[in-house]
Amino acid sequence: MAGTERTPQVRGAAKREEIMQAALDAFLDRGYLGTSVDEIAAAARASKRTIYSHFGDKEALFREVIRSTIAPMQEALQRQLDMASRDDPRESIRSITRSLATIILAPQVVRLRRVIIAETDRFPDLAAEWYRLGPGQTVERLAAYLGGLDGLSIPDLRVAAEQLLWLVVSEPLNRLMFAPSGTTLSPAEIERTASHAFDAFWRAYGPHTD
Repeated sequence: MAGTERTPQVRGAAKREEIMQAALDAFLDRGYLGTSVDEIAAAARASKRTIYSHFGDKEALFREVIRSTIAPMQEALQRQLDMASRDDPRESIRSITRSLATIILAPQVVRLRRVIIAETDRFPDLAAEWYRLGPGQTVERLAAYLGGLDGLSIPDLRVAAEQLLWLVVSEPLNRLMFAPSGTTLSPAEIERTASHAFDAFWRAYGPHTD
């Protein structure tokens, strides 16, 4: 049947995605130095020549793989911000704290942070870019969102956004960073973390009555 066969461009794009996923899995498991192109090629069912034709070398592949992890997290956060009602600031912020905890404390995100931190001296520009477009952009999005809510008392939106972010993730993220790979938080722990963060933030910035 005409039109059912994939074009070379489509096949090439699909193979590129397979290589990137295999590379991400390998880098998360074994780090940059512990991962070989041979291992990635085997996992992706591709030749080393194919990998080099798409990415040039291992360093370029690592850079592209790490950069590719930023957009999905930011898109997930923006979806949550878009869905959260602005009519009820209290419930809106409570919902956002849950979303932040769920996204940032996910096992793969924690493992990704470990890899980036471990390779910061080798790739300082990449680490800085990931921070700017990851945590940095998260703060910017939160500040813009908070600025659109009525009834709050926030003198500095950016500071408030930074505080909300770290009220949510600081203690559990520190704990997970020092735990064995694959350690997860239960839904109850996620909820408790988000609830405590919300309570502290609301006491500081929510409507106050004398």
